[in-house]
Amino acid sequence: MDDTSAQAAKTKKRPRLDLAVEPRERKRGKTAFGLVLGTLNRAKNEDRTRGASEAAKKRQLIEQRLQDKLRKETDAVRRTEEAKKDKTAANRKEEELQLQDSIHKLRRTRLPLLAGFLCTSDVVPALQDAEGDGTEARAPLAPVPRTHPPPLYYLPARLTPAQDAFLQRRKAEVKEAADQEWETFRAERAAGLEEIARLRLRVAEEDARRQTEREASALGEDAEMAEDDRPAKTQEEETMDMDDGADPKEVPALAERDQEVREDATPMQADDDDAVEY
Repeated sequence: MDDTSAQAAKTKKRPRLDLAVEPRERKRGKTAFGLVLGTLNRAKNEDRTRGASEAAKKRQLIEQRLQDKLRKETDAVRRTEEAKKDKTAANRKEEELQLQDSIHKLRRTRLPLLAGFLCTSDVVPALQDAEGDGTEARAPLAPVPRTHPPPLYYLPARLTPAQDAFLQRRKAEVKEAADQEWETFRAERAAGLEEIARLRLRVAEEDARRQTEREASALGEDAEMAEDDRPAKTQEEETMDMDDGADPKEVPALAERDQEVREDATPMQADDDDAVEY
């Protein structure tokens, strides 16, 4: 009998588990997995696109700021160089006017005095020639020609009528020429002073503009530092903001889709009938 029981135990086959999944369950699992994977991929792509677009906008904004800053700095350097040139030109023009003013004042005072003296290089015409058209060939304000030995100024104790007429005529000519030269220089000096005032006004305007730009730049840096110190929004707050801005019509559809995904993602339980107790 024991042999019969052992033989029956050997011939009895152990039931196998049916690991094959029904087509409907397989399709359902694939659909749920596809939905989950699609949702994750779509969220990932949206996040990547949003990040790329924000980075591109930020990069474009930074480039624009750099270009504006470079252009402002270039203009500032150019204006600074022009202001330096204007300041140098004004100083040089002022020095030149001061020198010319001293020279013309000296000529206006000295030349009429020298005209009352005879010079060793003078050619005194006769009295009848002095009363007629016998004018001096040399210009009234022309310098005395250089000779060897050099010319000397002298005044005799007693002048001849020809010498007296020669000196009187030369005094009048030199005085008239000196006055005319002085009036011409006064007009030139007035124009030069106007040019100096215009150049210095441009320099003052450039200095005021630079001071204003420095103050505005300091205020802008303070504002940027305050903006950087402000705490940024976290990702959860941004998500809440995005959810608040969602369309109300899409809310039920989104909720239904999430419910289906959760139901499909629930793991399948094995049937009690198919379980094998070892």
